[in-house]
Amino acid sequence: MRKVLVTGSSGRIGQAFVAAYQERYEFVLTDLREPAHSIMGPHRFVQSDLSDASTAADLCTGMDAVVHLAGVPDPDAGFDDVLPANILATTYLIEAARKSRVRRFVYASSAQTIEGYPVDRQIMPGMAVAPANLYGVSKCYGEALCSLYATQHGMSCVSLRIGAFEPADGPPLDTMRDLSAWLSPRDATHLIDRAIQAEIDGSFIAHGISNNRFKRLDLTETRRVLGYAPQEDAFSTFPMPFG
Repeated sequence: MRKVLVTGSSGRIGQAFVAAYQERYEFVLTDLREPAHSIMGPHRFVQSDLSDASTAADLCTGMDAVVHLAGVPDPDAGFDDVLPANILATTYLIEAARKSRVRRFVYASSAQTIEGYPVDRQIMPGMAVAPANLYGVSKCYGEALCSLYATQHGMSCVSLRIGAFEPADGPPLDTMRDLSAWLSPRDATHLIDRAIQAEIDGSFIAHGISNNRFKRLDLTETRRVLGYAPQEDAFSTFPMPFG
């Protein structure tokens, strides 16, 4: 089995991914806090603060892939929050992955990188970033870092622009934007698996939403390059908040 480091493993997406694919990969899990014991299985957990430059090297040693989900996911976060968690941690981790010759670096970016566009405009591959907050800016930095390490160091990197992640039995999505950007747990874990497995050279930015009837982000290239096959549709899953 491929050895995969999952950062942010105690978060909602991290726990869902490990639970869904714990038979396929040999995981090393890391976070500021321990994950639920129900998903640990035979996998090793290392409590760590990735904003400390000294921690990343040991975590990446011997890994085939790194799935970097850790970070502050708050659109209202200030600079003092995103600097250590989203900028420094990502910088230290990708450099450690390079030194350890990790085959694939999967970076959890966000649809906040393009949130500055009008909500009725579909985001197509290759459009310029347009963050609407500092959290989005920090995710643009991570995508640029992946591009840098791909072009200058020959790494293979996939950035996942994750939309509105929410379980079907979670709080109802009550805006057209969130419905069009919904990413279900099933489709999220499948997307991460494809980001690890797909044959990709260089850096690729994938759109991380489900197969929603109306899509905030176009999925054509993500389907083609990753073999992503989302199954769920927010407009069939959640009650409509409008008549």
